[in-house]
Amino acid sequence: MFKKCILVVLLLSIVVGHMTVVPKAEAKDAYPEQAVTVIVPYSAGGASDVAARLIAEFWKKYTGQEMAIVNVVGAEGAVGARQVKGARPDGYTVLWYHQAILGNLYLGVADLNWTDFVPACVVTKTSRVTATRPDMPWENLKDAIEDAKAHPDKYVYGTGAGGIAYLEYAAVEAAAPKAFRVVPNEGGDAQRIVALLGKHVDLIPVGLVSLVSYIKTDEIKVLAVHDNERDEFIPNVPCSAELGYSDLVFPMTNTFFFPPKTPESVVSSFNAIMKKIIDDPEFKQKLADMVYAVPFFKTGDELVEFWQEQEVTYKKLAEYIVNKK
Repeated sequence: MFKKCILVVLLLSIVVGHMTVVPKAEAKDAYPEQAVTVIVPYSAGGASDVAARLIAEFWKKYTGQEMAIVNVVGAEGAVGARQVKGARPDGYTVLWYHQAILGNLYLGVADLNWTDFVPACVVTKTSRVTATRPDMPWENLKDAIEDAKAHPDKYVYGTGAGGIAYLEYAAVEAAAPKAFRVVPNEGGDAQRIVALLGKHVDLIPVGLVSLVSYIKTDEIKVLAVHDNERDEFIPNVPCSAELGYSDLVFPMTNTFFFPPKTPESVVSSFNAIMKKIIDDPEFKQKLADMVYAVPFFKTGDELVEFWQEQEVTYKKLAEYIVNKK
């Protein structure tokens, strides 16, 4: 009897031991186990940066881990993108980028394409707009273009050295050939806003995200939303399509990209966390109040199809610029 009791105790010890080991093994394999570094290839304070930092706040809420935002500026995002492309495919370095990668590719600024990465998910959508100072005489973009056509070289258009902003300029140039003087920069929205407020340029293409605080204080006036419909956050501003500029349609959607060869299991885990974030009512409210953006979530085949459609638009305008030179 005594021997049987000892045997039962030993068997129970083995079973309990296995029960305590299994959760530890599962916890060890959980993603993320450490901080994730997000490369934002533009300056702090710009459209991409602001949205990324809001996402980072909620990433910690759902994972307990930090999401470190690192700004790597240069070549309209190509410098940061290249850094991620060469990173270890372990899920802990990710790129937060938008359609500028297509502008860079088709304008010859960089030889990187979205297909050089593992696309995880597109998360947010916001408008891109044309903005000016309140002291300028225009009520909308059509006013500005007609004024510039009547007074060539009087006004300065501050654009990018590539990426989305330069293609937006291409649409304006097509509507008003040689009407504006053009000043490009590589720093993104933040630098263009500084140039506008400093009266170095007179109008700029920019992400609506970057203008929220300036709009609320009436420091900047928006002339057009670059889309086929008006933006719910600035409903009194006409869209470019209704003004007659159908090629000036550039909704801004930021996507997370992993380095090549990142395991599908990591991407799936990352996407599952992002889905929780965009479904969070508090996140949605902050996205609207702080960023003037809305959730826009796509993964897998749906995401691939979305990017393929974007290529058509960007290639068309890039070809216009190249052929014009």
